[in-house]
Amino acid sequence: MMSRRKKILLWIGVAAAGAVIVSVLASGKPVSVKVVKLEPGELRVIVNATTTSTIKSEFEVTLAAQRTGRVVSLPVREGDRVKEGQLIARLDLTEEQVQSESALVQSRATYEEAKKNLERMQDLFDKGMIAQQDLDASRRAFDVAQSQFGAARDDAKVRRDYSVVRAPFSGVVSKKYTEVGELLLPGKQIVTLVNPDRIYVLATIDEVDVGRLRLGQRVAITIDAFPDDKYDGVIKRISPIVSGGKLETRTADVWIYFSKDQTKIKPGMSADIEVLVSILASVLSVPSQAVIERDGKKQVYVAEGKNIRTGSKAAVKLKPIDIGETNWSFTEITKGLSDGEYVITTPEAEGLKDGAKVRIE
Repeated sequence: MMSRRKKILLWIGVAAAGAVIVSVLASGKPVSVKVVKLEPGELRVIVNATTTSTIKSEFEVTLAAQRTGRVVSLPVREGDRVKEGQLIARLDLTEEQVQSESALVQSRATYEEAKKNLERMQDLFDKGMIAQQDLDASRRAFDVAQSQFGAARDDAKVRRDYSVVRAPFSGVVSKKYTEVGELLLPGKQIVTLVNPDRIYVLATIDEVDVGRLRLGQRVAITIDAFPDDKYDGVIKRISPIVSGGKLETRTADVWIYFSKDQTKIKPGMSADIEVLVSILASVLSVPSQAVIERDGKKQVYVAEGKNIRTGSKAAVKLKPIDIGETNWSFTEITKGLSDGEYVITTPEAEGLKDGAKVRIE
């Protein structure tokens, strides 16, 4: 068995080895970081959408069958421009039309017979040959027959109209859902028609930013399909309703219309928007990624030392701050930092902490 003296010596050796390891770690290489020097400047406060926005058409409708029928004519293709009232599709409603026409013929015959009977009864009443109640009975029968004839006539017209589908406005066929020969049930989609000349951007804005927006505000628009082009827009509508579930971001829809007509932008394209809310002059701001939150407080790492420059070494100090306005890129510093300090913009650097040694990249 190991003697007590040997155990003590062994523990002393382990402790010494641990001290050497700590000493080695403590004297390791400085953490490499990037910094930015604080200087007063302009901060543009911008509101962005929470997700990629979509180009929409003010006039967009999906035409559907209103009666059961087979497609016998469909003279349009996807991408075709059509004019208001132009034929989109024709359905064969022969069976329904036969039934409605038969009902119309029968109701017309009943109406004409009731009309003749009323005229005959009126003549007899005028000659004093029948009582008032007999005349009233024939008049009621006439009124019923007239009503039924009118309903049958309207029904026949509606069924004829339902066999033809026409464009409700001028536009472009963006989607076709059926082909000639298909039997359609009521509600079956035929085509989607859009007006590409009346387009807008539908954007979703976080509820915390909605209060900053107002009608008529200018908006910068970038279209993913044309990344080198910049477009101007104006806020025309702001939804009064905020949507979103308990675990979802709560947002409001905003309608942004282009300031000028755009011929090459198509409904369905994706876009990014920037709403310039305000411009702050001569304020201290840092890249937003430099701000961290610990213990419920906003903080930044600051590099302290003489002649801070690329390659030099410095000590780190973690400072609490107060922030003001912010955008996706920069955050205003209202308290806690001074002009000329160097803020570390890579707070995620491994080994970075209060009191650490760093090397400026």
